[in-house]
Amino acid sequence: MIVAVPAEEQKLDSPLCVSFGRAPYYCIFDTEKQKSSFIANEAAQSPGGAGIQA
Repeated sequence: MIVAVPAEEQKLDSPLCVSFGRAPYYCIFDTEKQKSSFIANEAAQSPGGAGIQA
């Protein structure tokens, strides 16, 4: 399974972001491979509709 978690920073020990749509980063974790990566949320600073754009 692949899980996306909203993160404040690009570190595994980063605090979770309280807003999924406005999170600066997402930690993508593959539970089968035990691998993680981070992607930037380009919609984090959007004036409106960030959740849909994310």
